[in-house]
Parts: sequence; C-alpha cells; structure tokens
Amino acid sequence: MRRSRIVLIVVFVLLLLGAAGLWQWRAHERDGSAALARGVAALDRGDARTARVELMNAILASPRSAQVRTAQAFALAELGDGPGAQAEAQRARSLGQPAAQTRAVMAQALFLQGDMQGALREANAPDLPEASAVAAARVVARATLALGDANGARAALDRALTLAPNDPENWIDLGRFRMAVGDQAGAIVAADRAVALMPGKGKALALRGELTRAQYGLIAALPWFDRALSAEPDSVPALQQYAATLADAGQASKALSLTRRLLALDPSNPRAWMIQAVMAARAGEDDLARKLLDRTKGRLDGEPATRLLRGVLHMDEGNAVLAADALRPLVDAQPDNRTARTLLGRAYYLNGDFGAAATILAPMVAQRDADPYVLTLAARAQEALGNRAMADDMLARAAWPVRPSADPFASPRDAALAAGAPPTSIATARDNISYIRALLSVGRPADALARARLLSRANPGAPDAWLILGDTLAAAGQPGEAVRAYEAAGNIRFDRDAALRLAAGWARAGNPARAAQVAQLFLSQNPNDLEALRLAAGVAAQAQDWRTALRLLRAVRAQTGDNDALLMADLARAALENGDGASARAYATHGYRLMPASPVTADMLGWVMLRTGEKGPATVDLLEKAVALAPGAPALHMHLGQAYAAAGRKGEAKLALGRAAAVPGFTGHQEAMDALAAL
Repeated sequence: MRRSRIVLIVVFVLLLLGAAGLWQWRAHERDGSAALARGVAALDRGDARTARVELMNAILASPRSAQVRTAQAFALAELGDGPGAQAEAQRARSLGQPAAQTRAVMAQALFLQGDMQGALREANAPDLPEASAVAAARVVARATLALGDANGARAALDRALTLAPNDPENWIDLGRFRMAVGDQAGAIVAADRAVALMPGKGKALALRGELTRAQYGLIAALPWFDRALSAEPDSVPALQQYAATLADAGQASKALSLTRRLLALDPSNPRAWMIQAVMAARAGEDDLARKLLDRTKGRLDGEPATRLLRGVLHMDEGNAVLAADALRPLVDAQPDNRTARTLLGRAYYLNGDFGAAATILAPMVAQRDADPYVLTLAARAQEALGNRAMADDMLARAAWPVRPSADPFASPRDAALAAGAPPTSIATARDNISYIRALLSVGRPADALARARLLSRANPGAPDAWLILGDTLAAAGQPGEAVRAYEAAGNIRFDRDAALRLAAGWARAGNPARAAQVAQLFLSQNPNDLEALRLAAGVAAQAQDWRTALRLLRAVRAQTGDNDALLMADLARAALENGDGASARAYATHGYRLMPASPVTADMLGWVMLRTGEKGPATVDLLEKAVALAPGAPALHMHLGQAYAAAGRKGEAKLALGRAAAVPGFTGHQEAMDALAAL
C-alpha cells in the first residue's frame, strides 16, 4: 500500500475519533454529567463556590437528577447557605435519593439555621451511612456545644478524630471547640495540626490567624490571613476575619477594600456591612453608620458588638430610650462589660429613670478605682433621687487626684454567689471564675486563692484561669507571684486583660521598665486600643519621655473627644514639659472648666500658669484650692510651695515644701528638697 494512502487512512480515523469525542463531550454537556463531574471535583478540592456554579449548570441540564441535587446541597452547606442546602437535600429525597445519603448535609443545613435538635436527629439517625459518620460527628459536636453540652461535643470530636485522624476539618473543629471552652493553648495545637495536614487550606490558616491575633495581637495575625487568602482568594470566612482585624488595627482603607471584595462575592454578607458600619462610626459618620448597619437586615442583632454599636448610635442621635433598649440585653449577658454598663447608666439618666441609673452603675461605683466619669454620673443620679450625702461622697471620690488600685469587678449577685455552694467541678472555668470573683468581692481572698490554684492546675492551657489566679495572688499581697500568673496567661493569649494586668503587676512589683515594655508591646500590636494608649502614655510620662506621652495622649483625645477633664490635665502636663505653654494653658483651662471641683484640674491650671510666668494672685489661689481639696497629696503641696516662693512668701513656701518632702515614698522628694535649699 502506498504511503500516501496510509496517511489518508490515519487522518480519517483521527477525524472519526475526534468527532466521536466531540459528540460525546456535547452529549455530556447536554445531560449535565460533565458539569456534575467538575462540580464534584471542585467540592473535593474545597472550592465550594466553583462547585456551586458548575452544579447550577448541571441542574439546568438535568433538573430531576437526585445526584446533582445532593451535590449542590453539600456545596451550599459549605458556603453557609443553610436554607438553600436544606431545600436541595429535600428535592434530592423527593427525586428518589435515599434519606440516608443526605443525612449529614441535612444535619449541617439545619445547624446553620439554628435548629440544633433537628440537626442532632439527622446526624444521629440509625441509617446514617458509614461514609457520612465523620461529617455527622462534626455536626453533632457543633450542635451539642451550642446547646451548652461541652462534654458531648468533646466526645463527638473524639469520635470524628478516631475515624479520620488525618482529616484537617476535624482538627479545625477541635481548634474552634477548644477556643470556645477557653483552652487557648489546646486550640493552637489543633490549628497547627490542621495547617500541617493541609498547608494550603484557607480555613485552617484563618483559624491560625484568629489564634495568633489573640495570642500576640492584631498586627502579628495579618500574615496568617494573607496566607489564607493566597491559598483561597474567595474564602468568605478568611476575608471577614482579615477585614475585621485590619479595621481594629486602624488600617481602614485596606479593611474597606476587603469588605468590598466580600460583597462582590456575597452581596448580602452581614459581616461586611457591620465592619463598614463600625469604621463609619469610628470616623464620626453616624448617619452613614446607621445606613450600613440597616443593611445587615437584623441578622447580627443578637450579637454583643451590634447591640453596643446600636446603643452608641442611638445615644449620639439623642434617643436614650432606644439606646437603653439596645444596651440592656448586652449588660444582662455581659455584666462585666464596663463600656456597655456606663452607656446604659447614662441612657437611664437621660431618660429620667434615676433609680435604674443608680442601680446599673452601683457595681462600678463600689470599686475603689471607679472612673471619675462613672462616679460623677452616679452622683447626679443620686442627687436627683434626693440622696445628697451619697452624691457628695461620689463627687469627692471623682475629684480625688490619685486613683487607688483596681478591685475585681463586683456585681450585685456576688454576695449570694459567694454564700452558696462552690461549683461541683473544679475544671469548669466559667462557673469557677464567677465564684472566685465573688469570693474576692466579699473579702475572702484566701478561699479565692485556694480555688484559683486548683482551677489553673486543671486548665493549664486556659488564659482566663491564669488571670484569675493572678488576681487572687495580687489580692493576697503576693505581687511577684501574681506577675508570674499574668505572664503565663499572656504567653497563651496576650489580649488587653493580660497586658494591662501584667503591666500593672510589674509596676506594683517595683519594675517600671518591664511595665513599659509590656505596654509598648501590646500597643505595637493594637495601635488603637484606648486603655493601652493611656497606659503607655503614663509609662512614658513616668520615664520623662514627654514627647511620646504627648503623642499618645493626643491619640486618645482623637478617639474620645474633649470631655475628659483628667485627660485634659494629662495633656496640659505633657505639652508643658514639651515647651508648648500655649497648648498647655488651653488644655488646663478646658480641664478646669469641665471639673472645677477636682484638685487635679485646679492644680494643673495653677501649675501651668506658674510655669508660663502668669502674674497675680490667681495662680496661688488655684494651687491653694487644690491643696484644700486634697491635703494628703504631696505633689500639690510642692507646687503650692513653689508658687509661694515665686510670690516672695518664703515662710509659707518652706512650710508647704516641708510637708511635701516629709511624705514617705514621694517621688518628687528630691525636687522638694532642692526647692527648700534654694530659699
């Protein structure tokens, strides 16, 4: 046979094969089998968004395929669409799919809709296939935990890990379970295992980012979220966590960009609208914040952050009634939330419900370190109730120049709780921490310490257990041991509670340099945290670093406004030490105008006037007023003595400076002695 003929035959055969392949491909496209195969492959590699699109095409081609409907139910469940997943699973059953084959996905769909009992019925059904046992066990764990049964959740996760020890989804769920029960160290171990099993899994990387954020801070977590989005650019959970972290870190433009990406993927995503609303409120755009919050369609209304934001926005628009309605459930759920409690007290006061205002503020007023604003607000409520003596006492405490050390937060329920039987199990952190705090609040530090030691031994990976141990050690007069407990908590979760306690602990232990390091470390990771800014400013002032102190205090003012008299006094001092007398005078004058009965504001205005060369009796009058209001404060006597000396009143100057120098432990002792020597 001639060569040319052979070539023609081969070409003809290839054309026939190509035509057959094309015909077969078009047939698969027409009947949806090709789209189904692509959708299932996308599900297997964890790309539920692509799977949903492919399976929609398969449904268009074959709307009565039970197999396609089942696969789509799994895709929608992975995307968090509970109603959609339930609808597809029900269609699959109506088209002949055995109910057993859809048990796991139906359980997940019901869980996503908050039907915990329904989810458990499906996941525990006797006809559940062995192939679905792992996924069903994970749903059982989530549902039982949501119902408050931590032991049942732990048992379900143990079952899932026994069946599939190398499934990263099991380790991710174990990490989230341990987070929920307060075992931060255990959660980190589980997350690391999930990342090791599948380094490119976005959910595992995002979980590690959340844990890093709690362990080290906002900035440290960002690389983990970067990795999560590099692995899965369209991961909605990772985008949500990344955007929220950026917003809290003050990187608003990047956070806004991510929320827009979120909304492009999921136009009704409530988290994206919530993050935008919070950023708008922080920028003072209250009207915009309200509009953005409305776009959540109420889906986040039960969450603490939403209640707080609504309360703040209602207060800003002058609607104290709605503010109280929003804040009351939050304070009931989180009695230790000082911000929410203060706002609720103010809302009640503005509504004219003075009794409710006094009651809601009472636990905060009972603390030795009560905030001057809280004391002043509570005093106004007591005045309205006719309790003049009580109001005067609160106003005197508000005006006192030195705040005592902090007490554990006391609530009206503490006395009854401390008088009752202790929790039956020493290992349950939530019950025991409440009980230990109650013991501290009623003056039983020895009993509290004994219980706290047992709790920390039972929960070595729970930072809250170490924090309460530190609190009890501090109350028992053991500052060195308290610092070690706070360090143990901070090594697991370096959040505000751990950082502020650790810094205060080092200060009490006589190591201000370590206190400064802690404050700066926390601030480097959480640059917008108000308490950290004020703490770091105080540490900088103590170290005579007035430039840094002024910068930090101005950052506080940018967030809180100009209605904090003590902040104005601090700003005046920092500006004065930086050589800006005009700003110091403005700050001091405004602070005195806000709180004229405070020895702090009177002293600061008088001191600024003296240092800037003010002539006349007003300077001495202000400093004498400050000493009259707080005769036990040596710094005020020293300032008055220097004012007397400048006015030529040497005898009175010697007397005032001598009183200051005679106070044991006064940090300005040498300055007072030098002033005496100069007379």
